[in-house]
Amino acid sequence: MTEDQIRSDIRAQLPRFFPTASEARLVEEMEICAGKARADMAVITDRLIGIEIKGPQDNLDRLPNQVGQYSKCFDQVVLIVHEILARDAIRIIPRWWGIVVSADKNGNRSYNWKRRPAKNCGVDTDAVLALLWRTEIEALFVQFLNLAPSVRASKRKLRDKLLADVPPSALKAAGIQLLRQRREWRSLPII
Repeated sequence: MTEDQIRSDIRAQLPRFFPTASEARLVEEMEICAGKARADMAVITDRLIGIEIKGPQDNLDRLPNQVGQYSKCFDQVVLIVHEILARDAIRIIPRWWGIVVSADKNGNRSYNWKRRPAKNCGVDTDAVLALLWRTEIEALFVQFLNLAPSVRASKRKLRDKLLADVPPSALKAAGIQLLRQRREWRSLPII
């Protein structure tokens, strides 16, 4: 079982894993936290769902760092982990992460929920805003503050102003909506 096989299988099973995800988009290899981590897959619905894959050839050395980074911007996270790594992985990840255990018996691959994902109560709105392009941040500036942002202000300064003046829940929801509407990147609809 290779990571490419797992990815292909997961892509095909996303509607089964997330049956209520209307108008969802899939992004593979999504950079998060200013490039400090990369989610194997991200599902964008009315929330952000990160998917990390650990196949039988992987190890868990990077998982503790990934936990910290994923926990900043994803509302839910699902770890797809091969059965040989599952016991050790469960000790590393938070209880709110979902777990799908993969197995390969006689050439037949299976994926079974061990634990469904719960809501992450610690999402950092700034980490979500950091996923946006400058033009999208500027659109939020106009939407919420009814102001044209300074062309000289950095993206960081614009985010700081938004965070200071707009309720985080409204900013987060609007940011996720912009990500879901974005078409000029490598996202695909989930059917």
